[in-house]
Amino acid sequence: MERSPTLLIVDDDVSCIRTLSKALAGLGQIIFATNGQAAVSLALQRQPDVILLDAEMPTMSGFEVCQALKADPLLRETPIIFITSHTESTTEEAGLALGAVDFIGKPIRPSIVAARVKTHLRLKLAIDQLNLQAQTDSLTGLRNRRALDERIEHEWQSVLRHQRPFSLLLLDIDFFKRYNDHYGHLAGDECLTAVAKALDTCIERTTDLVARYGGEEFAVILPETAADGARLLAKKIVDSIRSLNLPHAASDLGWVTVSVGAASFDSHSAGWDLLGKPSRHPGFKLSVSDLLGVADKALYAAKHAGRNCSYFETIDGQVPTLDD
Repeated sequence: MERSPTLLIVDDDVSCIRTLSKALAGLGQIIFATNGQAAVSLALQRQPDVILLDAEMPTMSGFEVCQALKADPLLRETPIIFITSHTESTTEEAGLALGAVDFIGKPIRPSIVAARVKTHLRLKLAIDQLNLQAQTDSLTGLRNRRALDERIEHEWQSVLRHQRPFSLLLLDIDFFKRYNDHYGHLAGDECLTAVAKALDTCIERTTDLVARYGGEEFAVILPETAADGARLLAKKIVDSIRSLNLPHAASDLGWVTVSVGAASFDSHSAGWDLLGKPSRHPGFKLSVSDLLGVADKALYAAKHAGRNCSYFETIDGQVPTLDD
């Protein structure tokens, strides 16, 4: 079943929002914001398919909103149509330079608005389908490394902007090279597919993402998830893969198992209280690579502890638990 497109209307004039909503009725779900800050927050949360944006708004202009949205990897390709009473070439040039795809002048002509939005919406949905194919691992059907990188960057910006917890799991199949050598690469592919399916079953929230990280490695992104939630899911994954009862004669454990490294950035992490205050703490830096590095360190620790287990670390390097 195809999803219904989402259209975001941004204007400080409520009557204009009503006019646009009426013109676009039937094209998809319509959401709206009456100021720039709310528009950015709503767009990051809902990831609309088309954005109609008033160029002239107080506090945060439409141009500033456009610039903020284009900085996010998941919104970079979202078509933004400026709605403005100023149609001078310099205004249009400025908007197009920021990444807008079209300009519609006021007063609004409903039929023209609907026609232009239909065109941009059709193109956006076609591009989304191509991107989905490009971001899907052909063997397992999971998202691939490219999709993972884009999603992590998007979620990390949300962490830094809104002080939300975030967790990441890195895992790989224990002694997988031995598995390939013993059973052959075709059987190895079947093993990867079975593990991927089990991983996908472990993920219950639509906001979470499981991806093939590379080879026999996988990753799970857990937005708005603190350490306790990450620990529970890591153990659930270990138990789920073991319960598949896939024989692995070349493994010291006798069965196909996984090792999981979990890392979280939450209220217990060093630097949590500094989020949103870069001007007060100009030397404060946190990046996606920091979290990936901690998760990778935890994965190494799980392997060193005997495999078929999960190991957890906070981003500040404390190691409170080992799950057997």
